[in-house]
Amino acid sequence: MMMNARGFSLIEVMVAIVVLTIGLIGIAGLQGTAITGNQHGNTMMQATTLAEEAIEQIRNAAYDDITVTNFPELESGVDGSIYDREILIENNTPLNELKRITVTVSWRTLRRHQVVLRTIVSDEG
Repeated sequence: MMMNARGFSLIEVMVAIVVLTIGLIGIAGLQGTAITGNQHGNTMMQATTLAEEAIEQIRNAAYDDITVTNFPELESGVDGSIYDREILIENNTPLNELKRITVTVSWRTLRRHQVVLRTIVSDEG
């Protein structure tokens, strides 16, 4: 007499639980990586915004007012944050009557990061 066995044996259930556990651990590891990536993206966006703000302030200033006196070379802890902003103003570069502006926003997490934006301003506007 043959019996129809229905259901799962204990070993099959245990193997399924082990496979499911390995999959869930992998997903949990990816979640941590995604959170770290999102945090880095957020700090990068904030640094870019700080650099863009400085570039806009400089571009809106009169040509003769674009000097180290009016725009400090180095600001530490910009807006009370983790960012340092450096502004480099080069006169007559790349040509006469032009100013090349370089704004570098840097910060340190596990290592040093930076965002660099450049623009050229002319006396013509």
